[in-house]
This record gives sequence, structure tokens and C-alpha cells, in this order.
Amino acid sequence: MKNNKIFKTSDLRELDKYTIENEPVTSLDLMERAASVFTEKLLIFFPHSHIFNILAGSGNNGGDGYVVARLLFQKGLNVKVFDFHGDNNLSPDCAVNRKRFMDMGGCCIEVKNADNWQPDENSVLVDAIFGAGLNRPVTGFLGDVIHRVNDLPHSVVAIDIPSGLMGENNGENNGAIIKADYTFTFQFPKLAFMFPENVLYVGHWEILDIRLHPVILREYPATYYYLTEDAVASRLLIPGKFSHKGTLGNTLLIAGSYSMMGAAVLSAKGAIRSGTGLLSMHVPRKLKEMIHLSVPEALVEVDRNEFYFSGVDDLSRVQAVGIGPGIGTSPVTAEGIRQLLSVWRGKIVLDADALNLLASNPGLLELLPEGAVLTPHPKEFERLAGKSVNDFDRLNKLSTFARLHRIYVVLKGAHTIIATPEGECYFNMTGNPGMAKGGAGDVLTGIVAALLASGHAPLDAAIIGVYAHGLAGDLAAEEQGMRGTRAGDIAEKLGLVWKKMETYNMAKQR
Repeated sequence: MKNNKIFKTSDLRELDKYTIENEPVTSLDLMERAASVFTEKLLIFFPHSHIFNILAGSGNNGGDGYVVARLLFQKGLNVKVFDFHGDNNLSPDCAVNRKRFMDMGGCCIEVKNADNWQPDENSVLVDAIFGAGLNRPVTGFLGDVIHRVNDLPHSVVAIDIPSGLMGENNGENNGAIIKADYTFTFQFPKLAFMFPENVLYVGHWEILDIRLHPVILREYPATYYYLTEDAVASRLLIPGKFSHKGTLGNTLLIAGSYSMMGAAVLSAKGAIRSGTGLLSMHVPRKLKEMIHLSVPEALVEVDRNEFYFSGVDDLSRVQAVGIGPGIGTSPVTAEGIRQLLSVWRGKIVLDADALNLLASNPGLLELLPEGAVLTPHPKEFERLAGKSVNDFDRLNKLSTFARLHRIYVVLKGAHTIIATPEGECYFNMTGNPGMAKGGAGDVLTGIVAALLASGHAPLDAAIIGVYAHGLAGDLAAEEQGMRGTRAGDIAEKLGLVWKKMETYNMAKQR
């Protein structure tokens, strides 16, 4: 199975060094390779632009910029490099590539005053001032330059990472950061790209394969991963020829209350579309008829309470439990969850009000079975683990919380994060803003619960569920538009998602 790693920027030197020594390739040739694929991508996005201004620093990111300038110049385009390194010594490879550009007649202009600097009108600005190794806020002259760039109307494209943005973004950054419209990053995304607070700087980003050595990419340890179809589809269990409803699992969903009936329906639709052999719905008495009419495939058992969940008596035929969507936070429901967690040690996913009850009744956290899956949105996670200073701090809290309680935590967002008891984090790459609608999380609960019941391990169920949920949202947005996408549309597109994954797996096996 292929995992796509997100390495720390402090690992870059080792990855490059191994590639240089074992391919083998010179550092200059590796820089040429990276700048070449960047230039190809740049011209795909700006095929009609003829004026490019390269903003070059003194390090290897600046060296990339000089190579890009030379390649554009060779194509007959109008290219100008602005040197923003003053009296600083250039890195050896940067110096060589600056000389190569100058020797072929390229134009380099030294800039010493940010206020007097003016790029060419209608030019595309290529940011090559700082690379991924930056470990301090940018202030002073270069800070002034970055602020000047951000005030300009020009399109800005960053090489590898926007200047001023630290790859791990681990702490307060009071310095200046380039606000790029596009970032073309080398080999893998930087961790900072995954955080909502950095979207203003990164813009639209894409990964460029610069062919770092496959051995070092495979064997070098990583804590962070991003999800792709290959990595996810390979985890999906395919039912055997003689599978039947008894072998594909019985999912118990505990959902809904009198004032939130729809949550039960949406979670049920997510589950029924995700491969469970049987779906049992435990709902308050007042919801029985609604479930029968909305989800006729579901078996319905009613609670002793007319309006709320108060407890479940028989769990003997259940392979996985999903609880939380729309159940409310009444004292009787809190006691029902306490009783459930006191006896159930199997697979379980908790969402929504179940999480709010965990947060307000700390003793319940200690009752969670090992391997439980929690699916909070950021506010629900804050109630569980406390406020965070920034997104990186939240990521650390998330990882610590999952390790401490030996559970899997799915923090929902633009790049939903799955944190494991082993300290690993997986970032999802599917989904769109059209999914930011009430009920979308209820559908996810049903998906994950069904995957658990049908035989998937908790990590696999979380990863597959999150990826499939986002992909279903993407398919719904393609058809309905993001504004017109409803939570129910996500559930309805799940069949196409599973078909796509199954087809992908069959093609890989041929």
C-alpha cells in the first residue's frame, strides 16, 4: 500500500542529500530538474503571459528562481530578475545559476529600497526569495519587500513555498509572508498548507514530482500523510462471492431526538450506502414511523423514552455502534451513554451530541473503548481538549489527545485530519466548501459506522470514510454546484464513490 508522506522541512536536506549521493545526481542538476518542472507548470497556468519578474533571494530558492528565469528567457519570453539579496553571500548553486543567466544576456537588477522598487506592468511575479528552510520571521528590508508585493495587483506564483511561511508554522509568526495566488511545491505538500490560517498565503497549490530517490521517500520516517485514491482504495475490503448480510455486519446507529429527527435519517442514509449487511436504528419512540418511511432498509428498535435516547438493552448481534447525531444532551441521554460505554468494548464511532456529552462529563472519556473513533468539528474538539493558539497548536493537541486516550480522532475541516493512537496524522484531500452544511457530519458518522461493522479496522474505516465522504461531496458539487449541495446529496453519491474505488482496485490487480 502506498502512503503519501508529508515530511518536515528539517528533513529536506537529508532527502536531497540521499538523492544526490544515490541516484547519483549533482545538486545543480537536481535544482535544474526542480526548476524545469516548475517552469512547465507555470506556463500551463500562464500560457498567454509574456512578461515574468523573478524575485530572487540568496539561497537555493533564489537559485531555483535564476534557473526559471533562464528557461523562460530561452523560450523568448520577457524575463527580468530582481536581486533581493544585497550584500549577502549567495549559496554556491544560487551563484552558479545567477552567472549562467547573466552570461546568456539575462537582466538582473539589484534592489536596495523596497519603496522604490516597481515591477513591470502586467508581469507575473515569481517568488523565489525564501525557501522551505526558513526558521525565523521575516522583518526589515525583506519584510518591506514582501509587504510591497502583497500590495501590488500582480499575479504571484511561489516556488515551493511562499516566502516568509514556515513549513511547520510552529508558533506565532509576526513576520511578513508572501500572499501567493499559486504555489507549486516540490515532491510533497508542506504541513503549513493544511491549515486554514495559511490559505491566504498559499493560494491554489499543486505538487510537482522532482523525482527524489524512491528509496529515501519510502524508508525515511514521517508522522504526517496525505490521502490519495491509491492510498485509500487499497484499504477497502471487497466482499467475497459468498458474502451475505450476516457476514457484512450489523451496524447499530443511535441517533435522533424529537427536535432533531433529520440527523437520524441522514446518518442512516450514509450507513445504508456504505456496505453494511444490516442497519439497526435505535431511536426514540416518536421517530419510529419517520425512519420506516425515510430508510425502509433499516431495522428499527425504539427507546423506552418517547423523545430521547436513554439506553440500549441488547448489543449481542451488533458489530459496530455509531452514536451522537441529533441525540441531544439531556441528563437521561448522558446516563444512556454512560451505560452503553460501560458494557460495549467493540467498535464505535461517536459524533455530535455524544461528543458534547463527553466534554461535559469528563468521566465518560475514561469509559471509551480502545480504538474508538471520534469525529468532532473544531468547536467540539475545543470543548474536549481546550482552546488552541493556532492551527499547529491544535494539531499537537489533536495528536496528544488521540495518544492519551488510545483512540482515533477525526477533526473535520477543509483538510480533515485523522489522528491515531500511534501519533500519526492523515490529511484528507477530497471535499469542498459546499459540504459546509448542516447534516454533512451525520452522513459521515453513518459511513464510518458501516465500514466498522463490515470488517474494517478503525483506522481504515476512518480514512476510507473521510475520503469517500469528501469525494461524494465533490461529485454532488459537480452536479448541483457547491451552493446547491445538500447533506442528503452527499449520501446519494456514495454509490458512485464505492464503484469508483472498486473499479480502481480491480484495475490495479490486473
